[in-house]
Amino acid sequence: MAPEPSPPTLDDALVDEVRAERVDNLRGPDSPEGRELGRAVGANVARLRHERHLELGALARRAGIREDLLEALERGRAVPSLRAIWHLATGLEVPFGALLAETVLGAAGDPDFRVQRADRGRVISSASGQFRSRVLFLEGDPRAPEVYELTLAPGCSEEAEPHAGETFEHIAVIEGEIVVRSGGKEARLGPGDAILFRADLPHRYENPGRVPARAHLVMSYARR
Repeated sequence: MAPEPSPPTLDDALVDEVRAERVDNLRGPDSPEGRELGRAVGANVARLRHERHLELGALARRAGIREDLLEALERGRAVPSLRAIWHLATGLEVPFGALLAETVLGAAGDPDFRVQRADRGRVISSASGQFRSRVLFLEGDPRAPEVYELTLAPGCSEEAEPHAGETFEHIAVIEGEIVVRSGGKEARLGPGDAILFRADLPHRYENPGRVPARAHLVMSYARR
């Protein structure tokens, strides 16, 4: 008679619960890259939270993420979605890039003259995969401007919660069309068009076209 399987440990149960979580305020792609990103982001969240003397529950309330899932993330046992990372950065009142420190795919040979090829750079995507953000700066380098390449699939609509106070986004469209909404205002942008807007308000990106849209986004923080 085969022995009965051992009961799941608390850690196993927690991991199962995290993997089953469908709400897009934490869950990201479960892949080797996603898990590696989760470990790095979790370590940064824990470090920044302790530096700010924030209790786990306080940060969970600020970010709108369940406390047990936030604990799993800090322990490197959860994969965060793009939206979760934004929520955590806002809750900690730090630049988004601060949570990506120590997540570079490869060390820069010369940080003062660094080339990043088109097939490199950390890619963070929404749960649906329709909204993708590729990191174009050296994470963790305080000198580097926070620059991302955005890709929106046809018909994509991505809601963004307000970021920390005095956060601004500058978007320049490269290909396709993007509609940006913020603070009751709206702009339709085509190739070569650019926009600067307050990102400490609810905002939204849409691709109304039939082809993918691509843009470069620069984050700026007036309080930095």
